[in-house]
Amino acid sequence: MKLQTRLSLIVIVIFVGGLVISGGAAYLLEKRHAETNTVKTAEMLMSTASAARSYTSDRLQPLLSQLKTDQFIPETIPSYAAQQLFTRLGDEYKSYTYAERVLNPTNPKDLAEGWQVEIVQEFINNPNLKQLVNQRTTLQGQDTLYVAQPIKVASPKCLTCHSTPDKAPPAQIKTYGSENGFGWKLNEIIGARIISIPTAVPQKQAKESIYSYLLLIASIFLIAYTAISILVQNWIVKPLDNITHLLEEISLSRVASTDQKMMNSQLPDGRSDEFGKLSKSVNRLLISLNKALSK
Repeated sequence: MKLQTRLSLIVIVIFVGGLVISGGAAYLLEKRHAETNTVKTAEMLMSTASAARSYTSDRLQPLLSQLKTDQFIPETIPSYAAQQLFTRLGDEYKSYTYAERVLNPTNPKDLAEGWQVEIVQEFINNPNLKQLVNQRTTLQGQDTLYVAQPIKVASPKCLTCHSTPDKAPPAQIKTYGSENGFGWKLNEIIGARIISIPTAVPQKQAKESIYSYLLLIASIFLIAYTAISILVQNWIVKPLDNITHLLEEISLSRVASTDQKMMNSQLPDGRSDEFGKLSKSVNRLLISLNKALSK
């Protein structure tokens, strides 16, 4: 196997090994970065939903409550407004799902179940806990990342509908009955707001980033490999070939004894590195050999 081929194989092996190691490390970093960005996006959406709740409670609820009707108006409910707002977000956030789950809701659709109950209980047991970020696997086998925040009865306005049935609006009792959604207390944690995102979302972002990174590394390697190959060919392989060829000529007794032909058989010795020194040594040997043969 030629020297240049061996050097090329060594460089390629080093590159592939480095690419695998750096690619794996970069993927883990990019995945963590993508998950962090996903959580920040979820927090931003959570703030948007919270703003919708506040606006509904402070502005829409007083106005809609003045309407003379015996029909229940769901738009007066802050949680309804927040969840409806979320369903109208653009395709950019279609992978994000938002839910408000309560231990004792007025609407049975908002009842916390299974893992949601555990989240609510975690907030109840730790009143100072403001947010939970974790991963879980759904019943369908899909891995998801979720961000959860507690739902707290922070305003006395909530108790109008959720303290006792006799204080609740008749339209509410007519729609949902008098069994559920009552007994809430001020400053009590009664549920959780949860945004869920498939882990495939940050993983896809990480893969897209790592592909660009690996493409950049491969391009740099290709340029470096080409430059190294040219340098090896001109600085190492070619001088060695010249020396090998000349020594073969000497070993086969093909070097002429005349001064002019001897000079034509000498190696270039203008370089100041090790190959230049080697060429000078070979040239001196050739001169000495020529003198010895001419006697």
